[in-house]
Amino acid sequence: MEKLIQIRVEEEVRNAADAVFKENGLTTQQAVKMFLTQVAHSGESPFNDLFRAKHK
Repeated sequence: MEKLIQIRVEEEVRNAADAVFKENGLTTQQAVKMFLTQVAHSGESPFNDLFRAKHK
């Protein structure tokens, strides 16, 4: 079963991200789905070090 995720981001952020993903042949939706799939499969987030630093 698939779930819908909706987020709000500033237009400038969305447009800049869209351009970066487009350069790599992706849509923002595809990129977010890839990110979530990688986190789910690896059990790790690229932000783990940021989270750990805050808890010290």
